[in-house]
Amino acid sequence: MNRRDFMKTAGVVSMMPSIALSEEYYSPAYASSFPMSIMQGSKEASSGELQVIAGQIPPDLYGHVFVAEGIPLEENHLTPNGKGALTRVDFGSDQITFTRKMIETPSAIMQDHVDGWFDSFYLLGGTVYYSPNLGFMNYCNTAPNYMGDNRFALSYEGGIPFEFDATTLELVTPIGHINEWETSLPPIADFFTPDKWLFPQVRTTGHPFFDLEKGECFTINYGGNAGTTGTSSGFIRVIQWDLDGPLKAWNIKHRDGSNAFIVATSHSLGVTRNHILIFETAARVENTRVIGTHTVTPQEHKTAVWIIRKSDLVEGHDDVVADRIVLDFDTSDIMCNYDDHAGEVTLFGQYLGAMDKSEPQFNFEKLFFGGRVPEPLSGYPVAPVDVGGLVRARIQVTAEGAREIKDDFHVIRDESLMWDMNDPAYRGHFQFPESFDHIYWAAIGYRPEHLVRRVAKAYENYPNRLFTNDTLPQEAIPSALIHMDCRQMQVSDEYVFPEDCVMRTPQFMSRRESTDQDDGYIFAAVVRKIPSHADSNGKEYWIFDAKDLAKGPLCILSNPNLNFATTNHALWTPSIGPRPGYAYRSDVAQYFRDKMPSHSRDVKQILENHILPRFG
Repeated sequence: MNRRDFMKTAGVVSMMPSIALSEEYYSPAYASSFPMSIMQGSKEASSGELQVIAGQIPPDLYGHVFVAEGIPLEENHLTPNGKGALTRVDFGSDQITFTRKMIETPSAIMQDHVDGWFDSFYLLGGTVYYSPNLGFMNYCNTAPNYMGDNRFALSYEGGIPFEFDATTLELVTPIGHINEWETSLPPIADFFTPDKWLFPQVRTTGHPFFDLEKGECFTINYGGNAGTTGTSSGFIRVIQWDLDGPLKAWNIKHRDGSNAFIVATSHSLGVTRNHILIFETAARVENTRVIGTHTVTPQEHKTAVWIIRKSDLVEGHDDVVADRIVLDFDTSDIMCNYDDHAGEVTLFGQYLGAMDKSEPQFNFEKLFFGGRVPEPLSGYPVAPVDVGGLVRARIQVTAEGAREIKDDFHVIRDESLMWDMNDPAYRGHFQFPESFDHIYWAAIGYRPEHLVRRVAKAYENYPNRLFTNDTLPQEAIPSALIHMDCRQMQVSDEYVFPEDCVMRTPQFMSRRESTDQDDGYIFAAVVRKIPSHADSNGKEYWIFDAKDLAKGPLCILSNPNLNFATTNHALWTPSIGPRPGYAYRSDVAQYFRDKMPSHSRDVKQILENHILPRFG
């Protein structure tokens, strides 16, 4: 068996310096190598030249990288789900510059200006902001996407996606009229929803699929249930958009005629030449969080998948039949080969194991190894309760149904590398190749001082654990950048970061005139407790040779005014230009004007002075 298929070595862990753990309350000065500055990000626009603080810039580095991020606004606010910001890094022949702006959706603009008890937004369960009079927050900070023709989009699992202008970083229009999206609230909650709400609760995927060759987009809209409650009213709508006209939508049905529904979330969407795959992914916000409980409902070591044949999406029909199968692993980011010859679909994703990416640390709650969560750290995701991994799975789709090809399932796990498996990076990001040869993965790492007792207890009996609660490491395991050879299903290269680093958001950058999936560079956002140079504030971008990660970063870039928080997904594109003036726009202004008479003078003024001038 390959050494990475359940490796049991603890040598790397044992050489790490021990973290001082105490039964007392942790302060920001406790002996942890974790960079607390990841909890803070500037809310002001900034720009400047990135300085090379280590190494040398490769001469053939070019194009533009967009990085989305979340900034927590108060204690317990889940950091990746925080107030959105978008940074563009421009790689020129003589200099590298950055431009960073806040993602100003209409709801985010309203939150910045509104006052009053019933108009203000309140944090529910650490994950979503809610206003009794206005509705739900949409920070639109999950992932930037390229649509073709100098059009770009931002996506968000808890709200409608938006298009933005790549040259200005300003949002231009929501994708779809607001009324084209169904509310995700259960019917009983929707019954009590005020008609005057400006910002309905809409759930969709974090990764809509833009097919550049066909000029179309596939995404989803789901809800109607709260977890396993009210599943008879739950729904999933698959949406097809031609990037210009109204959205086309179909309700997904099982073969027995019942509604399909999602219990947790659907972070990822898979699209092949002939099929659409909708995944129920491992992030669950418990129903009782809205009333202040911290109850944990553990994941179930499974990923449900609905498989739809594109040929069944018939215009004029309301419904489409999907086959549902259940894969025997938890995942969040999962992709597929675009080639589905003979009905065979090949999937590549993380093996998350015993963790939930939506679970924040709550202020002053008990930690597993003693002590309590300090307020400045509250909202940062909890540490995983087991090592993760990487998987390949295959599905056979026929006219009569679908099944997993179980003999082709493969999992890689490595106790020294694969803790908190996170974002993937690959050539043609968010547009899938015919066949994946190479994928690069971020492993954020493991911090024993981030493991809370309630989560460790909830996952105590989770299947296939390599570590039990009694054997979990009490030393930090750093972030790692991992090169996965998809053909051999093995790790072919890796780089382990210094312990004081948190690395997130890797992004593949192609070399000019190259076609190979490993011919280029890997861009990574890094936050350090001990900056790489006296001129760095610890917020840095590291550039790697995609064919030689182990060599370490070719160069490290920083600027004292670059101050990002927890980064999410990124996008690389070789060139940018202004968004075409003739391109699609949704008439969101009329939607807001129709509801204005029902609102306070304060809300009306904010709409007139700050929102309608941008989206009118």
